[in-house]
Amino acid sequence: MDLTTKKETVMPAPTKAMDLQTPRAEHGWYAPLGTLTQDRGPAHEERTPGYRVALPWEDFAEAWSQAENRLACLEHDLATHALRPYWICRADFTEAAALASLRGTPIALEDLVMADAGLTPRKQTAAWFVGKALLSLRRHISRAGPAKVLTVDGILELEIRLASALATAGTADGETAAPEARRQRVARWLGVVEELRSTPPLPAAAIALRVWRRIAPLASHNDEIGLLLSSTLLWHWGKTKGLTACPVAGLQAAGLATVSRDLDDRATLGSWIALFCRAVEAAAAAGQESLETMTQGRARAARLLKGHRPNSRLPRLITLFLTYPVMTARFINQRLNLTAQGTDWLIKELTKNNMVVETTGRAKNRAYRLT
Repeated sequence: MDLTTKKETVMPAPTKAMDLQTPRAEHGWYAPLGTLTQDRGPAHEERTPGYRVALPWEDFAEAWSQAENRLACLEHDLATHALRPYWICRADFTEAAALASLRGTPIALEDLVMADAGLTPRKQTAAWFVGKALLSLRRHISRAGPAKVLTVDGILELEIRLASALATAGTADGETAAPEARRQRVARWLGVVEELRSTPPLPAAAIALRVWRRIAPLASHNDEIGLLLSSTLLWHWGKTKGLTACPVAGLQAAGLATVSRDLDDRATLGSWIALFCRAVEAAAAAGQESLETMTQGRARAARLLKGHRPNSRLPRLITLFLTYPVMTARFINQRLNLTAQGTDWLIKELTKNNMVVETTGRAKNRAYRLT
């Protein structure tokens, strides 16, 4: 299905409403939500079903406005920032860890960084495999882009990639085949996405995610893939330039991760959209804070490095701190080919200059991040 139409951020005029909680019986596959379209005249009505939904704008207007502003500020800050690639790398880790936690297999950020580098313990838990698989999937979406991902084959490939990675680790919970029924369900969801093209991006992405959860088109991993697709839709519709919207990390930052699991068919559409917008706003606020920390850290590093010899390992260590949200001493040893004593000396140098802080409070296996 062609989803290349450019997103128009115009508010649709309310039309006759359909009950969003109506059981599926007589309205077809997407009846609980209806087909959310604008009234575009008789020509359009001949091509699509005749359902109309008046969105409850007043229920989510404030959350939507705040999310719009915060996300726009983040996008503006990232647009030409020299640290954008580093910020994206850190965001990948943060969102993958949040997804793993929402799945019920939480993994600490420092452990996910270690898993990505292949520095895994002898006895790995399921969380290590899940976190690494979700990180890989998010990176795949970033490389492929919306045009390739938002197709039937592209979405089914996401399921196959994730299921295959988890099957290798013995943690898979579904099939990897793609029977015709599943292809049809994915195609139907993409049809809803197409009909949402004239709805503002944030509410549209929230609605698309709600429809996805209702029909559960895949045999496995619907929650994780659905949330990743919601970020992809914001990219596709021009609201972001990449996977810079991190709604799952936002759910955690706003303390809404547990609440989101309870938002099933009993929730109103307005409360669902408001929750999604609050998550996006929280993630964007955290993203701005992270970018500011990185910017200040780079400035302090420039002053610190003036007094060090040219062959010092400090510049490379600082680059690592800009790239990764948190790191262990073991990870630093491996990346910089240092002894434990050498790493300890460099960490003390950065700590003394208020550039990094220890995050775990432990005596062993300590982890550090930029301040």
